Amino acid sequence: MPDSHEQTHKVIIGKALVFDCSTKQLLNKQQIIKLNRAEREVLYTLIVNAPRMVTKAELLKAGWVRKEVTPTSLFQTIRNLRLKLKEEEKGQIIELVPKLGYKINIIQPSPPAPSDAPPHRTINNSRRTTKIAICFTLAIFAGLSILLYNHLQKDQFYHRTITDDDNNTVVLLSKLESDLIPLHGYSNQYITPKNIHDKLFFISKSDEYYSIAFCNKTKQNYCDPDSARAVTFKHFDIDTFWPLLTEESMTIGAMSVYENTTNMQASAKSYNLYLENGNIYPNLSQYFVRKKGKDTWKFTGISFRMNKDKSEFIAISFKGGQFSLIESNIAPFIATSKITPGYFYWINSQEELKKMGVKLPGEVKNYENSLYTKAVGYDTYMLYRQKGLFLWYSPDVGFYWYAQQGETDSNFDEYFQFAKCHGDLQLNPDPECD
Repeated sequence: MPDSHEQTHKVIIGKALVFDCSTKQLLNKQQIIKLNRAEREVLYTLIVNAPRMVTKAELLKAGWVRKEVTPTSLFQTIRNLRLKLKEEEKGQIIELVPKLGYKINIIQPSPPAPSDAPPHRTINNSRRTTKIAICFTLAIFAGLSILLYNHLQKDQFYHRTITDDDNNTVVLLSKLESDLIPLHGYSNQYITPKNIHDKLFFISKSDEYYSIAFCNKTKQNYCDPDSARAVTFKHFDIDTFWPLLTEESMTIGAMSVYENTTNMQASAKSYNLYLENGNIYPNLSQYFVRKKGKDTWKFTGISFRMNKDKSEFIAISFKGGQFSLIESNIAPFIATSKITPGYFYWINSQEELKKMGVKLPGEVKNYENSLYTKAVGYDTYMLYRQKGLFLWYSPDVGFYWYAQQGETDSNFDEYFQFAKCHGDLQLNPDPECD
């Protein structure tokens, strides 16, 4: 093996991470990033062999000494390393050599060049002018750097995935890294005492709003589409939400508006719940989609709200516009979709809705509607996918599911194929994507 990196001891990985070859520690600003034994040895082996490709057999031997494991273990370890190394785009740091192995892209620190020139005591006018020009240039560069940093921060998200002893998988998401610990605290505080098991949770915080998406896990650890729900609410309601999680209002099983025998071509449904003043209000949307061009679709959505007897959904409004699918390199998302609102109309007046026993939408839902009444475009990010089921997230409106309905594949299969091997949060990774 080459020993050039062992002589330099430390190498730079990505933007700010350092791996110390002498201690086999991964550091972020002197803070140690915890690696398990397999992750540590696989990363070390990739580094000391760089830029050479390391075969999968070599990495399996390095990571699991005197222990036979399946290639899936290596796949999972590489996936974990991508997360801990903060890859913004798959292959940016750890690069797959198809059917052969992996190699890593690193930077060796360069020692400062020695200088034999004596220090100058005086500066003439030309040098003073040069110095001023350099300072001016540096000031401009610093300003541009700040603007660029703020732009990157705008599209930066932090995330963490946790699996507990009850087979619940919890994905935390925030634009502020400091919010991840409180989010973890909420999930620990309420999920465990409720004996909730076999669920997939997505929990996010955006300014003063929380959003939670969840579903029941199947035996294959996929999402049961009929149990997929999403809730968005203000921060002061979070203590109200968790105790309601296992109650009847959160387990309404019927997601269909129309008879099951009705073949709804080119459509999708989204079942979101709204927590308003301590009460849960189911809100069902039915979307009809028509392809307009490459990666662009027109859509019309009808929103339904359940009456107070919880006996039927009442159509209250409809909206429409178009969305365009664009590739995303923002971790941990699979893709970005640009929503361009076109129109919004109420179907029934407030007086008519009251007569039908329908509670009027509250602040959160009305804010979402306002994006359409004002025709304000916004970005939304695909976070999770499986065949016919997608979870989208927007800091503006929170989480929402799209479940394909009907047998027509032309509109939604492109989403699935695009998302199949994208993103670093593949909770059900396809081995073909490795």
